[in-house]
Amino acid sequence: MRINRDRAAAIIATAAVTLVVVLGFWNVHGPSTQRLVRADEKQLQNLTTLANEINNTYRQHDKQLPTELTKLQKKRFADPITKQPPLYAPKSASVYSLCATFNAQGPKEDGSGNFAFWTHPAGSKCFDFDATEQVPQAPYYYF
Repeated sequence: MRINRDRAAAIIATAAVTLVVVLGFWNVHGPSTQRLVRADEKQLQNLTTLANEINNTYRQHDKQLPTELTKLQKKRFADPITKQPPLYAPKSASVYSLCATFNAQGPKEDGSGNFAFWTHPAGSKCFDFDATEQVPQAPYYYF
């Protein structure tokens, strides 16, 4: 069987598309890993919103941090996969920490320093906040 120019071009194009698809999945580690990464991104958004709520409570209640999270906050800001609430611990008059467990390591800092506060390893990570300061903006991903 003789291969003409059109058939050779079709074979090369098919091989190129297949290579791009394989490299794409290799780079993003497949759909199951992406689900875990998206859950971590949702967890960061939840922590940001929760920290803002705590800061508002602090300002509205004579500069007093809450002693614990409310049942509603524990339910609303629970881990999307394990359903475990974030851990809240007041440390001083205005400083507190929020801890969560992440499924995957967060992306490396992009060099601009915008989201350095939110870098995290796979596993447990605590973030310290000061209720007198603005909560750092969490990275927002379109999903």
